[in-house]
Amino acid sequence: MVRRMVQVCGAVAAVALVVAALWGWGQAWRLAENAHRPNVTVWAVRSGSVAAVASAQVLVITCVIGAMYHRRAIDEMLRLLAGLVATIALVSAVALALAGR
Repeated sequence: MVRRMVQVCGAVAAVALVVAALWGWGQAWRLAENAHRPNVTVWAVRSGSVAAVASAQVLVITCVIGAMYHRRAIDEMLRLLAGLVATIALVSAVALALAGR
C-alpha cells in the first residue's frame, strides 16, 4: 500500500512540475514585462522551467519506476544526470534572475 501511495504522489508531483514548467515557458515574456532587463529575466524563467522538468524526471525515475522495478545502474545514472541538469538549471535561473533585476 505504501508503495502505491509513493507511486501516485510521485506521479502527481511530476505532472504538476511539468505543467508548471510548460506554463512558465509559455508565459515567460509576460512575466518579464516589468523587469529592468526583460531578455535576461525571460531566460531566468525558462531556465527555471528546465529545472522543473528535470526535477520531474528525477521524481519519475525515483518514485514511479523505482517502486515498480528493481533499480539498476542505468537508472541510477539517469537519475544522477537529471539531478545534475536540474541543479545547473536552477543555479542558472537564480543567477539570471539576479542579473535581470
